[in-house]
Amino acid sequence: MLKSLSEKTQLLLLLFITAVTRLPFIFDGYGVEEDSWGLVVNAFQMKNAGHYVASRFPGHPLQEYVYRIIYDQPAWVYNSFSLIASVVAVVFFYKALRKIQLQGAFLAALMFCFTPVFYIAGTYTIDFAWTIAFVMASLYFLFDRKFLLSGILLGMATGCRLTSEVFLLPWLLIIWSNLDWKTSIKNFMKIAIPAVIIGLLWFVPAYLNYGRAFFDYSDQFPYPPLTKVIYKATIGVFGFVGIMVLGFYKLIGINNLRKKQLNGVTLFSSERLIVICLLVIVLHLISYLRLPQKAGYMVPAIPFYLIIVALMLKEKQMRIATLLYITAPFLCSINLTDSLRGSTSTPLAMTFKVSGQEIFIDPLSGPIFSERSKRINKMNYCNEVYRNLEKLESPSVVICGWWYNELLTANYMTNHKIYRKSPKAQLRFYLECSRMDSAKINGIEIYYLPEQNLYNDQMFDQHCTDSLAKPFPEK
Repeated sequence: MLKSLSEKTQLLLLLFITAVTRLPFIFDGYGVEEDSWGLVVNAFQMKNAGHYVASRFPGHPLQEYVYRIIYDQPAWVYNSFSLIASVVAVVFFYKALRKIQLQGAFLAALMFCFTPVFYIAGTYTIDFAWTIAFVMASLYFLFDRKFLLSGILLGMATGCRLTSEVFLLPWLLIIWSNLDWKTSIKNFMKIAIPAVIIGLLWFVPAYLNYGRAFFDYSDQFPYPPLTKVIYKATIGVFGFVGIMVLGFYKLIGINNLRKKQLNGVTLFSSERLIVICLLVIVLHLISYLRLPQKAGYMVPAIPFYLIIVALMLKEKQMRIATLLYITAPFLCSINLTDSLRGSTSTPLAMTFKVSGQEIFIDPLSGPIFSERSKRINKMNYCNEVYRNLEKLESPSVVICGWWYNELLTANYMTNHKIYRKSPKAQLRFYLECSRMDSAKINGIEIYYLPEQNLYNDQMFDQHCTDSLAKPFPEK
């Protein structure tokens, strides 16, 4: 059936599917992560300061400047940029695979569209969809031998996420020719020079405002346990169903590889393309393992994993794998049972503990639904916090931790009628012992939101929060 559709029709179908599947989920706030809301806070801070302000180091300047322009818009406007970026990424991934005449290009692009972590990234503010959109456009123009444009787009990807410069190495291997290495170097310089210059230019404001300190990847949370590190890089990326499908068909693909039954591509051999894709995956795994806090860090590696799948599977195998894989965002989620920042589950969910945290596996609620319910639960809790802030009768400080950006957003977004500033309460991310002591001396009550007493002490390597602060009143 797919063979009867023209390339243009397949392209329009991918565009439509990618846009329509994400559209219902862009209205539920700015995202589930504190960084999602932090970008909104940052947009207002940039507007008020009149100069560049990093939302988090090392900065994501291209995205931060765009959000500065739309700083006072509702969530769906912010999120629509990620939706558009998702469409761009899928379309250029498809076009890149068609350019090298890879069998199963449409199916691989469809799998990319429905990869859970990428699907979710197209519904909220974080830069993951933005970055991969520029990278996929760069890959297409690389295959099309428009090297200067490929380099410019890679520089734009760097403006979204600094680590995008890592693609220069696999791009070099793609265009390298041992028979004409001088031309290969010349072509590579056409890519590298604009990519590096444009990438550096995006970060000039960060350097002028912060000096070398902006180049920092530190995080206030400790290195996660091994189970969480593995989960985020596997099920967190592909979903439980996706991992099962890819695992099974990977075995079939390896058997095809052993029999040397790979699908062919133009420009270079299939074996060489597999090596290049593996290099991209390994480079991103190394980057991820330095600070494995988010499954989204692996988004740039997803298309290259799917290229390997498309190279190794026969046509019928690829069709069946795709049909099974596209259910991954909609079935079988795994998440926290926490009523404040966890997800809602169905009666069929099974609960168990991993690394001291209670989690559930729900066969009827997939990652995208789980993500949506988590966003709604967190927004409901923040609404409740604000209602209780208004009831405080004495000057107070509230240690918010990972709730800080979402709560602070309410102070900026004046069109949110449910919120009202509380003149007696100040929101703080975390506080050192000395500052809490000073506040207590001045008659200020100190509260902390759930679990933030532990993380406040951990942040500054101190042991004073429980003695100086008390839990925030819930009613």
